[in-house]
Amino acid sequence: MLQVGGNRAYLYETQTYSELFSDIEFMIEKNPESKFTLITRIPSRRLLEQLDLNGLDTYWMTESNGSNSVKPSISSILAIMEQNMDKSNEQVIVIEGLEFVGDKIGSNQLLSEITMLVDKLSIYNYSCILCLDLLAMPAKIATKIKYILDYLELSDETTSSTIYEEEDDIKPSISPGEKMEYELGKDGNPRLVYLSKLPRIGFSNNILVKRILQWRRMGLDVSEIEPALNYQEDKAYQLYKSVEEKVRRAVDLDRFINSNSSSISASDLATDIFSLRQLTSLEQLEKKYYQSTD
Repeated sequence: MLQVGGNRAYLYETQTYSELFSDIEFMIEKNPESKFTLITRIPSRRLLEQLDLNGLDTYWMTESNGSNSVKPSISSILAIMEQNMDKSNEQVIVIEGLEFVGDKIGSNQLLSEITMLVDKLSIYNYSCILCLDLLAMPAKIATKIKYILDYLELSDETTSSTIYEEEDDIKPSISPGEKMEYELGKDGNPRLVYLSKLPRIGFSNNILVKRILQWRRMGLDVSEIEPALNYQEDKAYQLYKSVEEKVRRAVDLDRFINSNSSSISASDLATDIFSLRQLTSLEQLEKKYYQSTD
């Protein structure tokens, strides 16, 4: 079990937003007593599509003025920490977008201000996770940042074990919370991938939230299942299974369509891929493509 704390500063080397958001969900799950705050360059309205915001305070790093916005500067971040300080309970703040700050003040000044931030963590009773792309920084600055921050590695922690259902035709699958690598389809959207089937044993609201987020990141409209978050578990699982089957059919169609895209008109390709991502007209699409190959 990974825990963060002790008024310490951690380095998280940023790869992709989907990976970062998955890891944030994992850290919140593993640190239930801590209050988490996220500062990011992604606006809140877009975060809703990528991340479960329950129990998470968010701020948009931007030059624009608005509610829950923060200027791209360390002093503005410190002001948020001071404003929300809780002396009795340590908090965790995740800061993404420091390259934006570095572009304004330069790498050397950014290093100085990161050092100042680290020195003030115990005053404000915070632990801090700094999300940085060190490859975008001068080598000397990157080395010094590694020296003053504890390295945070989650890749081995976030892969959860899941009971798999036996299938005659075994397909590659991904578990809830596991990082997902996307291949782009002909329409420029992420290709759909097979996810592990969730058994009734161990099924929970938390697991369902993770699965919904995985489906959303693939571009699927799974609004049909969202009411299940308020259902009793048996009823929620029944609805989950019906949507899971629709998604499986959509993945099969997506792979078939992309494999045969050279023989499909551009207008049909765009229209049909959009429809299957809405999980609508699946039966008509199956007849259109599968029966035409008989």
